[in-house]
Amino acid sequence: MTDPKNSKKLLILDDEEEIAKILGEIAEDCGFKASLTHTAPDFLDRVDPSFDCVILDLMIPGMDGVDVIRSLSEKEVHPDVILISGADRRTLHSAETLAGEYGLHIAAVMEKPIRVSDIRNILSAISEKERDSSSRSKDGGKSSLPVFQKEEVLDAVRSDQFILFYQPKFDLKTGKVEGFEALVRWNHPKLGLIFPDSFLPLMEKETAILNLMTEKIIDLALDEKRIWNANGKKLRVAVNVSPVTLTELDFPERILAKIKNKGIPQSQFQMEITETNFLENIRFTQDILTRLRIRGIGLSIDDFGTGYSSLKQLHRFPFTELKIDKSFVMDSPRDRESLFICQASIDLGHKLGMHVVAEGIETEEVERLMKEAGCDVGQGYYYSRPIHPEKIPEILSKFG
Repeated sequence: MTDPKNSKKLLILDDEEEIAKILGEIAEDCGFKASLTHTAPDFLDRVDPSFDCVILDLMIPGMDGVDVIRSLSEKEVHPDVILISGADRRTLHSAETLAGEYGLHIAAVMEKPIRVSDIRNILSAISEKERDSSSRSKDGGKSSLPVFQKEEVLDAVRSDQFILFYQPKFDLKTGKVEGFEALVRWNHPKLGLIFPDSFLPLMEKETAILNLMTEKIIDLALDEKRIWNANGKKLRVAVNVSPVTLTELDFPERILAKIKNKGIPQSQFQMEITETNFLENIRFTQDILTRLRIRGIGLSIDDFGTGYSSLKQLHRFPFTELKIDKSFVMDSPRDRESLFICQASIDLGHKLGMHVVAEGIETEEVERLMKEAGCDVGQGYYYSRPIHPEKIPEILSKFG
């Protein structure tokens, strides 16, 4: 039996007293010390940092759930949040997305009527997990990013502090590795390994620095690709390229020269372009991407489905691969709309003659859903995290 002194605290907001009471009883069985409230003002007055979890009904008289979500995000509290509602699924999904944007940690979203077994499983999982409230922040759990100056980043590029890790991409029909995506990291001499979200925003404002880094990491990827070829592994390597770099008209010629100098077939090299970041100068972008394709270099549209003109980009640019954004892939088992978006993206990509990649496969169930939907390639932590080049032979010995 759970020690009351060590019980986690839970606050339930539901204007239906009988439902709140039942939820409280289930929570107590799962090891929580539960408190109930039936009005939004009382909920917001009572919630404090001591609560590990809250259950929030979105349809509350006098103050709707969106108002509560907004108000909760403004308080210095970081509980796991379970959203419940009798509203339709799409409205509930929109509320979940909004709550995430406000920095709340959404543990689950449930439609009424709620099944006892479902809420019990969710509460048990929350009760059992280790809670580190000091590491959870108002931005949804991300720690604060270091701030760098232009000169520091430029010096890092010039002194070759940027390195590549590689994440394998798996053929969903054969289960074998079909290629690797190269992912840049900053091997900072004092701070250790730093991820792109800490330095790319600055670089994209300093085009000269970004262009220099891009060409250096392409060289690194091609050097690694030569090693694979020498070992008889004719796999593709994909490098992420920011659209900010697609402004110099001689870019295709420079990249093709690099590829030829390394003795690598153009078909084994691919560029991944993030769909949300297309430049306003569409003419230059289209010019450069078209000439890259004419030269036989593969082009992948990354994070598909998260931008404002996805279909227009597909129609306009000569992409050979479509990568479904991981948010849809990861949510596919529990959210029908996300699964439908994945299925529609796969069908669309195939009709346009493209290979389709599902990013963010982290479980066997997600892999099964993507296979059933006819997706070509899978990528995600279920298979492997991004790895140092020295570990690539190990992956290939298992799945090559």
